[in-house]
Amino acid sequence: MQRENAWKYAEETLDKVSRTFALNIKVLGKNLRKPVLLAYLYMRMADTIEDEPDLSAKEKVSLLRKFSQAVNFGGENIDEFVKALPQSWENSEKADCILCRNATVVIPLLREYSEPFANAVKKSVEEMCKGMAEFSELQEIRTDGWFTIESEADLDRYCYFVAGLVGNMLTELFCISGRNFNEKRKKKLRELSVSFGLALQLVNIIKDIQEDSSRKVCFVPMEFCRKYGINSVQEFFSPETPQEKKNSVIGELTGKAKKHLQDAKNYIKNLPRFEYRMRLFCLWPSLMAADNLRVIGEGGNKITRETVKKIIRRSTIFGWSNSWIEREFSKFLPCFALQL
Repeated sequence: MQRENAWKYAEETLDKVSRTFALNIKVLGKNLRKPVLLAYLYMRMADTIEDEPDLSAKEKVSLLRKFSQAVNFGGENIDEFVKALPQSWENSEKADCILCRNATVVIPLLREYSEPFANAVKKSVEEMCKGMAEFSELQEIRTDGWFTIESEADLDRYCYFVAGLVGNMLTELFCISGRNFNEKRKKKLRELSVSFGLALQLVNIIKDIQEDSSRKVCFVPMEFCRKYGINSVQEFFSPETPQEKKNSVIGELTGKAKKHLQDAKNYIKNLPRFEYRMRLFCLWPSLMAADNLRVIGEGGNKITRETVKKIIRRSTIFGWSNSWIEREFSKFLPCFALQL
């Protein structure tokens, strides 16, 4: 496929696999937009493999390794990866599966970028694939049919592999392409980068607790449950368990998310004011996550489309101001009341 058509496919596919990220990425400058786009598509491919219910852990580990190698070696062995994909994906109309089948189109595009850009993306993809392989094996060893997280440390490790390392990658790409990123600024951003990624992931976990339970998956650490006298995942979701206990458990998770959102706020404030597009790219999902946490805490489901538009509109006007950013984040201090 010609270069122009390959990029067209990549951009069109982004709109199909993630509306939110497609919106965010369009605000980035030209030098960042395409490498971040590729990184997202690669990570989406890894996530698609990890999420496939018909694949065994052994098959997932093998596929993730083949995919990581194809990305890491700049496109070598792509055919081997594509041939190893599930046969059922050959006729699938799902955009995620089609994207994996078209690895030969999107993976070689990374060759267009300098070694620092490409290496930042490759490192993150490799780390994500290793982490997903680890948790795929753990998920296959279920207790009573459930996949659960034992401790807060296990939750942190899981969130790092699916989101924290993305914060690291973005920071490296920002530092490579941005202006006025002195060593002091780089150091501060790197200190906060993992927490920035974890903030978004933890809100997603809280938002999806009920949905995840329908497939017998629970990311609420059992350590948090036992602290309030809940001794199993079945007991946590049981209608007979007092709601006050459940709220206390999720309050632990909410408090953790709020701490990471504070770090996300500080991360954004440390981006140079004149790197406005970087700020907006980070502000939009962070403010949406913070407001989602407030809405869920008040018994709602998620923020409305109108709220999304308001966040985009206001941050586009005021996002240069650190005092405005501070005030916006201070609004989201929910009193949690999720009903399970």
